[in-house]
Amino acid sequence: MSPRSRGRPPGRGRRQQPRRPGPRPGGPHLAAVPAGGEPLRNEEEATDCWFDDPEPGDRRSWAIPRAHGIYQGLDLELLDPGDEDDRALLIEALHLEFAGALHGEEDVIVGGQTVNPRVHVAMHQVVANQLLADDPPETWQTVQRLAGLGYDWHNIMHMIASLVTEDVYGALTEHRQPDPAAYAQRLSELPGDWPPPETLR
Repeated sequence: MSPRSRGRPPGRGRRQQPRRPGPRPGGPHLAAVPAGGEPLRNEEEATDCWFDDPEPGDRRSWAIPRAHGIYQGLDLELLDPGDEDDRALLIEALHLEFAGALHGEEDVIVGGQTVNPRVHVAMHQVVANQLLADDPPETWQTVQRLAGLGYDWHNIMHMIASLVTEDVYGALTEHRQPDPAAYAQRLSELPGDWPPPETLR
């Protein structure tokens, strides 16, 4: 256990929820759970787990911050972020607000917006995969730049995942092919219309 997390009570840590401006015209966005929003699960289903802040300059810890505690009966410290199945569980654990909805078929309403919890978590997985593989390298460069501006982990992941969501939406609805150069350009334009970091805390 790292010194920074030792003795940290369950439910504490870097789990501040992000806020996002409204959807962009012409496509979906990765909806965020507003601060203070109601959890989408029963209190008796509460899970005692928390995550460290990512280490500056450590791409792996930005992909999946170091986890502690128990999720679905599993000790998160024993899971390997390099393993695809373990990584999926870690990303689910980072989204406890969706715990009751992740394995159902229904979308949920959060802050007046319809959110598909499975798609939301899947887009986080895509960003984590990009960071772990350093492919494209512009993803990690963008993370470092946005962190330097003061944005926290979850907001940075949401910014990047919103671009992935737009690309998936375009591929499904308009049969657009992936365009790595355009994706790199859009990464360079972040934070775009996101509010400044001090308003998201």
